[in-house]
Amino acid sequence: MANFEYTQNLSFGQYLPINSWLHHRDARAKILSYLILILALTIIKKPTLVMLGLVFIIGLYGLAKIPLKYAFRGLLTPLPFLVIIAILQLFRFSPSETNPLLLTLWNWHITLQGLFSALVLIIRFTALILVISLSSFTISTSDMIYGMQSLLKPLNWLGIPSEDLIMIFQITIRFLPMLGQAVEQIAKAQAARGAQWGVKKASLIQRIRVFIPVLVPMFLTSLQRAENMALAMDARGYGSHIKRGSYKTFQFKIQDGLMTLAVLSVSILLILL
Repeated sequence: MANFEYTQNLSFGQYLPINSWLHHRDARAKILSYLILILALTIIKKPTLVMLGLVFIIGLYGLAKIPLKYAFRGLLTPLPFLVIIAILQLFRFSPSETNPLLLTLWNWHITLQGLFSALVLIIRFTALILVISLSSFTISTSDMIYGMQSLLKPLNWLGIPSEDLIMIFQITIRFLPMLGQAVEQIAKAQAARGAQWGVKKASLIQRIRVFIPVLVPMFLTSLQRAENMALAMDARGYGSHIKRGSYKTFQFKIQDGLMTLAVLSVSILLILL
């Protein structure tokens, strides 16, 4: 049944309860730190600096005591798309005096700038995926929701309902694993009825034809679950705008501030260098 396990490579939404220094930090500090890293990785352009950012993120995995196999497992799903985009970057630039030609394949030119662009793209997306996976590994869903709710409270002063935004985010991150499980169940049910799943030598068109019958039941199941969730929320009085409390209280400690400051300092250095 390994061919049906669509959620085994999905790292987002999977919390790893490990006794580490990073896991014990305040959720708000971790959310801010990860957002700063994502912003820095998006701005940095030099390949060496992007690589240093990737090394820093791998160091955070060591600080969180998370094995690298969990870190790179989340790269398996978007890997084909990254390769395709990187190949397109190779042929994007034309040769010139400042951009020497490295190789010619038929009428397509691979230049030094194209090679650097493809390299930066792969390293950048790898680092971004690792940061997103690290946030999922070190912050539980409930802590992430409470932390974001605390950080977004100033939006209420502007008339923006932060509670509704948090509810949308909460439903989204909790719905993704459920959607993957629904696809697995539908695929297994169709395979039991004779559908040709798991054929290694099947062409791309054949794989698309096999997967198309999964889409309609998947959407119907998603709509049914969404309707049930809406009825449950309505029955529990959601939307009455009653001030709600929190079971868990957060305490921003000195170590949390130092971690955020360290991540901010490293990010600024990588951007300015």
